Amino acid sequence: MSRKSNLAKSQEPAVIDCWKTIGVQGDGSCKELLVHIHCRNCPVYASAASRMLDRERSAAAVDDATRLFATEKTRDRQADQSAFLFRVGGEWLALPTAVLDEVADLRTIHSLPHRRSGVVLGLVNVRGELLVCVSLAQLLGIEPVVEGQATRTLRIVHRRLLVIRNESGRLAFPADEVHGAQRFDEHKLKPVPATVAKAGACYTRAMLAWREHAVGLLDDELLFHSLNRSLA
Repeated sequence: MSRKSNLAKSQEPAVIDCWKTIGVQGDGSCKELLVHIHCRNCPVYASAASRMLDRERSAAAVDDATRLFATEKTRDRQADQSAFLFRVGGEWLALPTAVLDEVADLRTIHSLPHRRSGVVLGLVNVRGELLVCVSLAQLLGIEPVVEGQATRTLRIVHRRLLVIRNESGRLAFPADEVHGAQRFDEHKLKPVPATVAKAGACYTRAMLAWREHAVGLLDDELLFHSLNRSLA
């Protein structure tokens, strides 16, 4: 800072912070409070604020501000997608959360006569509405988990019925385990490995890493298309 700046700074009148002594932050003895009610309404307070805002900034403060604004800003990328995770057999799968309509307790599935397709299991009653119940295991070629062979990653849990919806209507399918909604970054999705079964790979658009599992993120449009064809 130049000598002229130092001289100008030394000649600046000191800010009288009377609001801290006799004002609202002090003992309240200031007679002007009867007129202005609060120190922020007083011209003395306004004048002090103006002097503080108009004071010359030190070279150190200018340098600090320059470094702050010159630093490249990094913004943490937040998860912008959401999927609903569930397990069918030994495979963890996911569908966009938007297509999930509800999660219900597994109930009796009434088989349909003269149905050759193993994808269609039958009809289920969900709150008074009869829905077609399908098998994702059959469609995706997933082998069932044999009872008594559960591992620490495949728990024995209460099975659920998942109801999904698109513009064509609602369908239901049983799931062996349900995790729930999970947010993720689109750019963190992995390609489908060649080791995935051919039927499952056809309906899987990417792999999502979750805990120690590799979750297959299903293509909901292709899934609905194939399931609706199975109903014809």
